[in-house]
Parts: sequence; C-alpha cells; structure tokens
Amino acid sequence: MLIEILQKHFGDAIEEVVETHGLTGVRVASGRAHDVLAFLRDDPDTQFDFLTDLTLVHYPEKPLPFEAVYHLFSFRRNERLRIKMGIADGQNIATVTDLWTTANWMEREAYDLFGVRFDGHPDLRRILLPADWEGHPLRKEHYLEYQENDWVRRHLKILDVHPETDLTGKYELTDFVKANR
Repeated sequence: MLIEILQKHFGDAIEEVVETHGLTGVRVASGRAHDVLAFLRDDPDTQFDFLTDLTLVHYPEKPLPFEAVYHLFSFRRNERLRIKMGIADGQNIATVTDLWTTANWMEREAYDLFGVRFDGHPDLRRILLPADWEGHPLRKEHYLEYQENDWVRRHLKILDVHPETDLTGKYELTDFVKANR
C-alpha cells in the first residue's frame, strides 16, 4: 500500500523499490528526496514522523557517485522505511532540517565526512574534524592506511625520534599512579 501511495503521488520519481530483510527501500530521482520525505512525514496515510538516520555512501564508479540514505520510522504505524537518492559529485542537496530537527547534526556529519553540501542548512560546518582539515575522509579516494598530511604536520608537531633512542622508564607508571589505581 505504501509503495502504491508513493507511485501515485510521485510517478517516475520513484525509480526503484527493494525489500531486504523485511525493510523496504525506495530509490527516488536525484533532487526529489525532500519532496518525497515531506510527503512521507505529513501524509495521514504514511506518517513517518521520525528520521532515525541520515548518511551518505560513496560509489566512485557510478554515474551519480554519492547516495544519500534516509532511514525513517513511523511510531503510529510501527514501520521503517529507507529512502535513497543518487547525487552527482559537487551537487548540493536540500536540507531536511525543516522536516526533522534531528537532521541537523546528521547533515553536518555527512558534510564533514563526504563533502556533500546541504542547501538551507542552518549551520553547515565541520562537526568531527578541525575546521582547517583538508578533504573528506569517507570518500573512497582516500588511502585506507594512515597518511601523514599537512594538517598533522602543522598542528600535532610530531617529532621524529631516532630508532636507537633509549626510552627506558619514560612510560612506566609512577608510584603515585600505582597507589591511586
């Protein structure tokens, strides 16, 4: 019934419907997520009143390499729904903070880690990384292993220690720490 309601109201904007492990997922056309999400929240037949999660996924090989993923819950219906939307690299998407205030920090985290901007967000700035950090670490263009970068050199002031330096006793517990354990 839910899918029929969405297809009736949004037609071709509903690109795909998938059910996996009892969870219905709906892929919507790029740029249409806000309209669909507002409808799902406000329509008396759907009433998805809680945004439980919002994240992004990066698929560099796809034509639309980013995917916004919204997880919704309806308390009245006790039902979950996943909405996905493809995003082009450099494309901004509409904020959903006007629909659910819980989206505020989720969108900031998504921006910080993936670099996708949310138009209309009230305070879109980094939330996990320093303001002067370069790049977005959850994009698949980053190395998996640690790579020292300019930010690390500027802010952490890590000193090179010669491998033969005697560090004996430098990291042993003091008597005070032992006594207060």
